[in-house]
Amino acid sequence: VASAQSAGQAVLPLSLATGERRLVFTLQERTADGEWLISLREESDSASIDALIPAFGLTQREAEALYWVIKGKTNRDIGDILGLSPRTVHKHLEHVFAKLGVETRTAAATLAMNKLRPAGD
Repeated sequence: VASAQSAGQAVLPLSLATGERRLVFTLQERTADGEWLISLREESDSASIDALIPAFGLTQREAEALYWVIKGKTNRDIGDILGLSPRTVHKHLEHVFAKLGVETRTAAATLAMNKLRPAGD
């Protein structure tokens, strides 16, 4: 990894997953004294959902629906996951779109992914 970055090649983060939790290692940069700075962070579905609430002023259910949109789920899929009807999911997403100032699932997902992406990634 270090030799790839030294050669100017992009290095993707290394991710180890178990269940919903992920441990992500990222090689950030080489320090002035020749040491490598490596960031380590834990990610989880619930932490991502919780981060969306204050970021966009969403309710818990709106954040959950948006999170599953990011993951590519349909309203029916999201309803099955959350125990809601597809129509209820649709209403939650209407509120999400209004709060984010967007009109499409893709635009909402893009804003949310950018907000969840750590600085430097």
